[in-house]
Amino acid sequence: MEWLTYLLITVILFVAELIYLPIAKQLRVGDRVTPRSSHKIYHITGGGFIFWFAAIIFAIIFKTHLPSEFHFMLIGATLLAIVSFTDDMIDLSPGLRLLVQTIVVAVTFNQFFTDGHYNIFLLTLICGVGFINAFNFMDGINGLMSLYSLVTLGTLLYCYSLLPSMSCAPKSFIITLILSVAVFAVFNFRKKAICFAGDVGSIVMGFFITYLMVQLITFTADASYVVFLMVYAVDAVYTIFQRLFMGENILMPHRHHLYQIIANKWGKAHRAIAMAYAGIQLAINIIYFIIPENQKWTYAIILLMLLTAAYFILKRRH
Repeated sequence: MEWLTYLLITVILFVAELIYLPIAKQLRVGDRVTPRSSHKIYHITGGGFIFWFAAIIFAIIFKTHLPSEFHFMLIGATLLAIVSFTDDMIDLSPGLRLLVQTIVVAVTFNQFFTDGHYNIFLLTLICGVGFINAFNFMDGINGLMSLYSLVTLGTLLYCYSLLPSMSCAPKSFIITLILSVAVFAVFNFRKKAICFAGDVGSIVMGFFITYLMVQLITFTADASYVVFLMVYAVDAVYTIFQRLFMGENILMPHRHHLYQIIANKWGKAHRAIAMAYAGIQLAINIIYFIIPENQKWTYAIILLMLLTAAYFILKRRH
């Protein structure tokens, strides 16, 4: 039965995480404490490898139901995982990481634009690489990446379930990813996190979410689904502009995101911040499905204005 398959996947992922933790501790795979860190002690990272591992397990179990384009996506995710995990162990050049990410996103997402529209493809490439990198910074706050990912993946699962003409593969894949995030949350959504996702987890998860979002938008020809990422996107985009204005290298670690300021300057609990971000995004997503179809874009514009105002008001308090 299908639920037994998912139970088996969950058990495998949980055991894999338990096996990884002592190995990572022995190899010192972790975050060094720096002035830009959101923590004051050493933490194990790389625990998010189970996101990639879950995709591999999914590909093996459901191989007879997978479209060919999924294999290209999985190859891209594997390349990102290798580079990102290497970066977790030894610092790689930001330029090298960006080059690999750009190539992977370009090759993977090109399949959605076979009929042309390369101006849209270029926009998707820029936004995709940008979101993947921005998503990576969430990993520094206990539970933020895991809770926000669960909200986003759960919303995407609901959207895909409303498309009867879509194959069952994306829905099964999303369920598998949700299970992997839930397992990771056991170790991360704590007052004192046991481990963090690391680049290997956050970059790969950002890539998976971006892939699923682009696939949904191109299949339905409805870009209003971007509201499902708007809470974090507003924080990320405006923070990038702020750093550019300050003359900083946007590829380097920093503490300018609003949630970093709330944690590091205001002293708010990490889990409370994570629940706030995920809770606000969940409320936004629920309202999206309630309002009429012809008001989706109006809702998106109003939402952008409100979140923008909230961002700058809260930043001024800092």
